[in-house]
Amino acid sequence: MKMIQTLFISVGILSVTSCATLSSSRDSSSEKIKVIDSLEVTRFTFKNGLRLLVHQDRSSPTFAYQVWFNVGSRNEEEGRTGLAHLFEHMMFKGTSKLPDGEFDRLMDEMGAVGQNAYTTQDHTTYIEQLPKERLEKVIELEADRMRNLVVNDQSFSTEREVVQNERRFRNENSPDGLMYQELYGLAFTKHPYRWPVIGYAQDLATMTAADARAFYLKHYAPNRAVIVVSGDVRADNVRDLVQKYYGEHPRVELSPHPIAPEPEQKSPRRKTLRLNVQVEKLIMGYHIPNGSHEDQPVLDVIQTLLSSGRSSRLQKALVDSGIASSAWGYASTSQDPDLFIFGVSLQDQVKANLAEKVILRELSRLTAEEIPQLELERARNILNFGFYTSLEGNFEKAEFIGMHESQMGGAEKGLEMQKKRLQVTTSQIREVAAKYFQPDRRSVIVGLKKTSNKGN
Repeated sequence: MKMIQTLFISVGILSVTSCATLSSSRDSSSEKIKVIDSLEVTRFTFKNGLRLLVHQDRSSPTFAYQVWFNVGSRNEEEGRTGLAHLFEHMMFKGTSKLPDGEFDRLMDEMGAVGQNAYTTQDHTTYIEQLPKERLEKVIELEADRMRNLVVNDQSFSTEREVVQNERRFRNENSPDGLMYQELYGLAFTKHPYRWPVIGYAQDLATMTAADARAFYLKHYAPNRAVIVVSGDVRADNVRDLVQKYYGEHPRVELSPHPIAPEPEQKSPRRKTLRLNVQVEKLIMGYHIPNGSHEDQPVLDVIQTLLSSGRSSRLQKALVDSGIASSAWGYASTSQDPDLFIFGVSLQDQVKANLAEKVILRELSRLTAEEIPQLELERARNILNFGFYTSLEGNFEKAEFIGMHESQMGGAEKGLEMQKKRLQVTTSQIREVAAKYFQPDRRSVIVGLKKTSNKGN
């Protein structure tokens, strides 16, 4: 969230309205969801399990198109970590209809902007924005690669090398990336969140094109996908085109994928790394519930109190005091229970254990002291401002809709959560802080400067 000054703006929220099924046909059913007054969504569900959500906005003759697949690193197995992210790269290769490179060429020719993809622990998303006249062609191209991708040894080897280089850059040679990876490996002992989304180097080196092909057939299917279209489009037209190009795609049988629950952490865990840094660094995590849990709105308010803006508590206690050059904290909103993470870059000659003590003190204050009403109002204003500014463009609206539809139980859940954030009380903050920020349940990674070998 952007760091902004306190803004006293209206916190009035329109109620969510989910209408009954408006229409149904041989191929799909539909319903309208009113999220806020300027964001009405039509949800279509097709016979093969594919879901389509369309938001019409004629302010610009363009549209955003996103495909959300319900598969991320949590769906991998030990020994095959990184496969979800590697396969994201594979999706830009050739199909049985288009040679390698043709997808990107056609997108560029049509004027696509922001064409990209990303993989998280929970999902893989493909995104682009185009002029409205290109709607049918982009639907045709996306439907083609959902079903007809060519996964062979040559394309696999090429993309694996790209991912291996990416891993070296983002994890092995990045102090922050390595600390983040090690934090999850320390905090989680059973759950697949313990391995990095990009995977382990040894797993990337040993997996094969056959592994990628099996992954594709298992996870890239209409009943594991959500399509979101936001922009200058008509919902019924989008529905007809999606039916035309995706309608014959077969659904897959969703075989059980047991995910081990993470055992309760009962004592602190610590690890020290020698890194290519000039000052000490700290990253610390506490276990919290999943993103749709009833405590999540309270955790979002706590995050805002602690680390949003120049008046936040960690800014004052760590940065303004001269202890750190930067400090941050955020509550992960994942499909399964995740972490509330704090990070600090210290000033020269300052030790990481001092920053850790300051964070522990600030967390203790949340449970021991009443939150001043003015400070709580400031947090609400920041959250409300951030909520609405995050819905300004077609891309942002599509991402908001897709995230909540695919991971949070429905597109309409986003506003429900926001309304709860604005109703959080000081007693709820004390209760939730006491529940999750117990000192014995923290995991800590300290990054120290590498020792010099001169004179040895």
